[in-house]
Amino acid sequence: MIAFARVLHVGLSLLVSCSVAQSTNLTAVFRSILSPGAQIILPGPNGTWSSQVQTRWSDYRAPQYQAVIKPATEADIQRIVNVARTHGVSFLTTGGGHSTADFSAFAGISIDLGNFKSATLDATNSLLTVGGATEFVDIYNLLYDAGKELPVGSCACPGIVGSSIAAGLSPLMGERGLLTDALTSVRLVTADGRLVTASRTRNPDLFWALRGAGNNFGVITSATFKVYNATNDGQAMTASMVFPAATNGSFWNALHALDKTMPSRLSITALGFYFREFNLALPTTIAMTPQKDLYPPIQGSCDPNQHINLYSLAVAKLDPAALQAAYGDMVNMWQSYPGYQGRMLIQRFPNDAVAKAPWYETAYPWRDAIAQISIEGFMTDTSIYPVVDSFETSLRARLVKTSGYPRLATYAGYAKGTEDPSAWYGPNLPRLVAVKRQWDPQGLFSHSKPIPTWS
Repeated sequence: MIAFARVLHVGLSLLVSCSVAQSTNLTAVFRSILSPGAQIILPGPNGTWSSQVQTRWSDYRAPQYQAVIKPATEADIQRIVNVARTHGVSFLTTGGGHSTADFSAFAGISIDLGNFKSATLDATNSLLTVGGATEFVDIYNLLYDAGKELPVGSCACPGIVGSSIAAGLSPLMGERGLLTDALTSVRLVTADGRLVTASRTRNPDLFWALRGAGNNFGVITSATFKVYNATNDGQAMTASMVFPAATNGSFWNALHALDKTMPSRLSITALGFYFREFNLALPTTIAMTPQKDLYPPIQGSCDPNQHINLYSLAVAKLDPAALQAAYGDMVNMWQSYPGYQGRMLIQRFPNDAVAKAPWYETAYPWRDAIAQISIEGFMTDTSIYPVVDSFETSLRARLVKTSGYPRLATYAGYAKGTEDPSAWYGPNLPRLVAVKRQWDPQGLFSHSKPIPTWS
């Protein structure tokens, strides 16, 4: 990791509303169709939830649930989807819960997959099967102890399935490709309540669409991935360096120099943030680290219910001048608003193995992207939400101009959700529209980065 110090560190037809009476009606509607092990959980005072509910990484513009249903079986999920469709109840599925997307207009229920946390490794055939809510941290030791690896993300707590159906970016993707490239099959409940399997040979069009736009097509209960023999016996050399803010221009130039020469086994994560302290030591650490210990939850990456407003973009090239100007804008924001603790995150992961496949191989289109830039608006003062949103919207728009793409391109897993669908799906959008019309013509699964069925 590299960092700088200011710092840069490398609808029931009776559509549900918020009243207790209507929440009670939801209980009456769903309770009779669920198995004994399933739960219906209602919000407590002031909209609080019990610890049994998977909470979101960010509470900024989070969905407003009238109830959370925790199914115990796949049959429970089938019944929930059928009843919700019949009565017009909107729903979202929660797996890992690591989201900052804008769901402020959503009112309905959550299908919480907390009972679907499992991981089974078939080391002989190099296959890993996980439940719909299994997180990266749940498989670290399992894979490491077996001498295997998977191109997991650089954060411990996101859900594996949720990440993979967006694409699944990873420091290992220069060697292993995207996480979605390792996906071999999924079991999911579709909009008509069927439990189906999708793979390259079974429902192949659906399987194609799931790999990049998966939240549009069903509730995934389990997924199977191909795993690989661990690179370098599962050991990685890590280096953590901190640079003063005044040197950020030199750093961007050095990073840009790797645009076409990035080694496939090198990954760089750069964080620009403000320590708000003076005379800090600027440590450098270099160490050999087991893969299972590479991604501890640091810098608020796994703490729930934070105030985070995030905007991101994919870039096909890095522009040092634009990055230096953006960093200067961040400095001005930090100085002007003490309640703003935002940071600029650059994930410069190699894309050698990713780019070997054409853009139409899966629904994820941005295989030529060399980096992801995220403006992560952490806040302690919620009164500055409008200011932060305006600032980050404008900053992203300026960075798009030098991104190497003619318009905004963004990884759906990091997207705000308010962008035009072409930003998430690019040239794959027309084919996705056709698959969506076949598998979800009523748009049940259209609350998160939706594919427009009218295009």
